[in-house]
Formats: sequence, structure tokens, C-alpha cells
Amino acid sequence: MRTYVVAGYLVLGLATVVTSAAVQAQQVTPDIERNVISENILDSENWSFGISAGLLSIEDFGSSSLFSAKLAYHINEDWYLGTEYSMAKAGLTSFEELSGAAPLLTDSQRNWRFYGAHLGYVVLPGQAFLSENYAFNSGLSVFIGGGNVQFAGDDVFALQLGSQYRLFITDWFAAELTVTDYIFETTILANSKTSHNLALSLGFSMYF
Repeated sequence: MRTYVVAGYLVLGLATVVTSAAVQAQQVTPDIERNVISENILDSENWSFGISAGLLSIEDFGSSSLFSAKLAYHINEDWYLGTEYSMAKAGLTSFEELSGAAPLLTDSQRNWRFYGAHLGYVVLPGQAFLSENYAFNSGLSVFIGGGNVQFAGDDVFALQLGSQYRLFITDWFAAELTVTDYIFETTILANSKTSHNLALSLGFSMYF
């Protein structure tokens, strides 16, 4: 009986050794090629400069062409600080067009200027897919800021609210579609009121 027990242990031990050897024989050491990354070629563009053109609806004066220049500092992937200078030229009011009376403003007083700064936040980062294998990085942001509007001989504070859709064509070049509301107090038509001036513009920015 003892002989059978010893023989059983020997068989079990031999089977364990054979199994372990077979497992080791099947193990393959992976040949991994590691890529060397140079920190000098990593993107670090925190600044952007852009120009845009569009339409500005100046309340009581109709729509006019709008041209803007913007400089922004991107704090991180979500937040950015921007400055803006925009210009347009107001047309005639409905009263001026219908009555044929003397113009309410001189030609120089119809020049509309805005300069200010804003804080933006990217609420919806994402990608725009052209096909299954080709996509552009994109982002939808909202911003709030303030500045000064020079119009009709006045220089008044303006609140700036808006949103922007940014589409990165490359890692340093982007197309931007922006909607903005410039809000300020005006007394052009005798009564003081809050004026909302909506703008829609399309532009391009370079990152550096």
C-alpha cells in the first residue's frame, strides 16, 4: 500500500514538472519598440491672434459690416482670456429713411467702435467627423466681458456676451464662428434705453 502511495506522489510530481516546463516553453517575450518623444516638438501654443468679418445689427440703425481683431491667452484647455477690437459703420434709421429729414448723426458719428476684454470657457470640447477616418478637433465656448463702445459721439461701457464654435484645421490654425451681443445704454433717440447689438462673424485664428 505504501508503495502505491509513493508511486502516486512521484507521478503527480512528474506531471507538475512537465506542465510547468510546457507553460514556460509557450511564454513569448514581447518585442516592444519604444518611441522616443522629444519635449521640444510638443505643442505649447498658449496665445492666439485672429481676424474676423461679419454682420452687426446696430439697434435702430439696421445691419452693417463688422470687422474684428482678437488676441487671446489660453490658460488651459477650458479657460481663456481674450481682447477684442471691432469696427462698423451705422446706416440710416427708419425715421431718417421715411421722413427724409436731416440726418440724426454726422458721417463720423456713425462710426461704431468696440474695444474690451472677455473671459471664455469651453463647455463642449469634441470632434467634427468628415469621414470614419478623418476628424477635426473642435470646441463650443461661451464668454462674458466688457469694454467701451464709441458711437454717436458717446463713449460708454458695454457688456459683452457671446458664444463661439472653434474648428481646428491644424494644431495651430482654427476657423471660428462667433455670436456676440454688445449691450450698452444709449440716448441717441432722446430717451435713454438699453441697446442690444447682435453680431455674427466668421474668422480665423493662428496659435503661437
